Amino acid sequence: MRGSIDMSMAAAPKGTDLAAIRAFLLARPGVSAIHDLHVWPISTTETALTCHLVMPTRADDAFLMQTAQLLKTSFRIGHTTLQVETHPDNGCALAPDDVV
Repeated sequence: MRGSIDMSMAAAPKGTDLAAIRAFLLARPGVSAIHDLHVWPISTTETALTCHLVMPTRADDAFLMQTAQLLKTSFRIGHTTLQVETHPDNGCALAPDDVV
């Protein structure tokens, strides 16, 4: 019952370490900042993540695929969507610690 309520509220699944996920993403090569980090259940067995990565040098498909795979193996996140931004002042960035 608790899982169903959390899922309907799009709350991060129990046991999700948002600080560790944030640190992981910030440690990826070329990432200078992140914002709009959201983690939520999309079913009772699968978790989704979206995040904006500020990467002045851009990112290629291999980087995005590797990051998604590492999120899956390290944090059990099965569906990842990453938005890459090359400039921190693009109009969509929020506070540096914006993590939901």
